Amino acid sequence: MNNSNTVSTLYKKLIEEGTVIEDYGQLDAISALDNLYTQINTNTYFRNIFSSKKNMGVYIYGNVGRGKSYIMDLFYKLVQDKRCMRVHQHDFMKNIYENMKKARLSNNKNPLKFAIDKLIKDINILCFDEFEVLDVADAMILERIYQILFKKNIKVVLTSNTSPSNLYRNGLQRESFMPFIELVKNHIEIIEVSEGKDYRIKNLNSEGIHEFQDFYHLPVNNILSEKLFNILRNGKQVESIELEYNKRKLKIEKIANRVSFFSFEYLCKANLSNIDYYQIVNVCDWIIINDLPKLTAKDRNQAKRFQMLIDILYDKKIGLALSSNIKPEDIYIEGDGFKEFRRTVSRIYEMTNKEWLNKIKNKHFKKLISL
Repeated sequence: MNNSNTVSTLYKKLIEEGTVIEDYGQLDAISALDNLYTQINTNTYFRNIFSSKKNMGVYIYGNVGRGKSYIMDLFYKLVQDKRCMRVHQHDFMKNIYENMKKARLSNNKNPLKFAIDKLIKDINILCFDEFEVLDVADAMILERIYQILFKKNIKVVLTSNTSPSNLYRNGLQRESFMPFIELVKNHIEIIEVSEGKDYRIKNLNSEGIHEFQDFYHLPVNNILSEKLFNILRNGKQVESIELEYNKRKLKIEKIANRVSFFSFEYLCKANLSNIDYYQIVNVCDWIIINDLPKLTAKDRNQAKRFQMLIDILYDKKIGLALSSNIKPEDIYIEGDGFKEFRRTVSRIYEMTNKEWLNKIKNKHFKKLISL
């Protein structure tokens, strides 16, 4: 293997170019990915997968904004010719369930194996971004999924804000989830990216305020939200549409030019799931959410739904505007999952800053907005 093609070499090159700043908290993860890359490119790739060596992949965890996804993307860039797939955890599970449904309709005797075979055809390496377990249905089948992946000698790289031991903490039937944690510990190298700079949050300005106000209206300002909606709809007619998936119906009361307008209560207080949020992003490239409240411990389900929604919007590169009377870091500060909610806060800072316009998938919106 050419040593010039390692994650650490690419990382050092980016440092020399001034693209990134060396972060000592990331070095262990980079070293682990180097080892995995070496393994993939040598005969050790074919080693017995149930040996004591943790050779099935790397699990990288740490606080939000610490560059975990960026590090994984460096690895992904190097293994493009190795039949690698990068996927968000939500997307992967959604596709699993859809293919399991197809298998059952065709009377397949092993729907889960069928679903996995469909998804990983011609794939040797899977990179999972934002690995988190919030749903009981996911929790109950993850061990079986990874048993199948490992038997097929599929290598995995996962990034998460949560250590394996704390996954699905306080979840329903967690005792049935514990075998998955043991599987990860036994077969995957676990690396923590230590605390340090959150790369998603901009520096404070001279007044000590984070630069999130471009699309985060504080306090609530319905006039500004309406003005933004009218700019983005670019003269297109406002309409109401109804989405339907598996007999579930979801109404979008206000949409034009793939821009939609919601209240937080409608999106997160109702019993919506990640499937519903995916249906929304299928028809929307920008979402405006008004009246984002302060959430307490008893609002844990609303907090989880909002966290899930933001993850999906982030991964799909959707434009976002929020309106609230509180700062992002004060939305949810106590209750089940409040530590994991820090990722959501970090993403709000990033997505409501004007620089997000350079990342959203619909580049047309950037032309409509002059900041």
